[in-house]
Amino acid sequence: MTSRGVALAVAVVGLWTAARVFGVPELQSLAVAALTVLVAAVLWSRVLPTRLDVQRTVRPTVLDFGDRATVELTLTNTGWLPTPPLYVTDAAPASLVERSSTRLAPIGPGRRRTVGYQLLGRHRGRATVGPLTLSGRDAFGLAERRRRLPGTAEVVVLPPVVELPAGLRTGGATGSTTGGRRQPNTAGEELSDIREYVHGEDLRAVHWPSTAHRGKLMVRRTEDVLTPRATIVLDVRAHRHTGRGPDASVEVAISAAASATRHLDERGRHVVLLDRPVLRAPESLPADRWLQRLAETEPEDVDLHGLLQQLATGVAAEGTLLTIVTTPREGELRALVRAGRGASTRLALIVDTATFAGRGPHPDVDQSVAGLAAAGWRATAVRRGDDLADAWRALISQGRRHGVGAG
Repeated sequence: MTSRGVALAVAVVGLWTAARVFGVPELQSLAVAALTVLVAAVLWSRVLPTRLDVQRTVRPTVLDFGDRATVELTLTNTGWLPTPPLYVTDAAPASLVERSSTRLAPIGPGRRRTVGYQLLGRHRGRATVGPLTLSGRDAFGLAERRRRLPGTAEVVVLPPVVELPAGLRTGGATGSTTGGRRQPNTAGEELSDIREYVHGEDLRAVHWPSTAHRGKLMVRRTEDVLTPRATIVLDVRAHRHTGRGPDASVEVAISAAASATRHLDERGRHVVLLDRPVLRAPESLPADRWLQRLAETEPEDVDLHGLLQQLATGVAAEGTLLTIVTTPREGELRALVRAGRGASTRLALIVDTATFAGRGPHPDVDQSVAGLAAAGWRATAVRRGDDLADAWRALISQGRRHGVGAG
């Protein structure tokens, strides 16, 4: 029964009681009449013809943050009788839809009708749409019958992507597809042929003139036929991030990773995204693939220090290294510096999680930025309310101030 039906049932009991107490037969007759109507409404709702099949179509199934998707529901009457007026409600997350219920006019036998509603990508992630619930009521609205139709669909909302300004040189080995010889980069990107030796490398690669000049082991970059490579390290450690909802620090970090992935991919970089230690050589994927993975990324306890140790041994090869990390603690800053020794360009965005918890800027953030800059990195802080494009411009200005940023 609906709330109206429950109210009528209470009225029936009240009328019957009043009729017995005060000896008014008219009240008793009124109670019997109301009870008859209520029973008839319940029986009618039980036999409502609602034999329907549903087909659900979502376009598109992957949408950018802030974009809209359309859900179409095609209902077919598979029964012998026309359906009564029904309400159809499709289950959908409240973060994506404001209203997914609509009134459905009667459908004749063998006929079909299409209704739809829109999803708004207000929060990244993978969401399930469906199943569909049919609701039919009697003419007085006293009783309701609900029937759930099986079937669901999935939609993925990508993380917010900020267009980053051009101008930041992201060095890396650039190869030619013919002849196996590296070619100069014509896009204005820097190219360093000599870098610091990484423990475990073949000593035959040591460049002795540079070693004698600098007083430490230096090696020549391999002459591989490679497209420039960029490695993005994302800190998703749950105990290090603060805040809730779309304004949480982890959401800003994921948005920064998504923006950098799209930015580097559009500039011809093969992008590798890492948030935990790997068991085999990491694979580079197109930006769209990484964005879909980032859409489903959640904070968890991972061994970021172990990943930095792997990077120090050359697991990500040469090229650009971009780290998006929370405030480094004791020992983590040194591990971060060691991780970037094999990269020609080293960038760091340090997320000041204290500001996302409602506190003031953490003093260690600026110290970490200065320490990375002293080690040849381009580094800047990202705090609550900051524009990622402005943070990227800060990295560009460091590159112009210090010349080539290979360290």
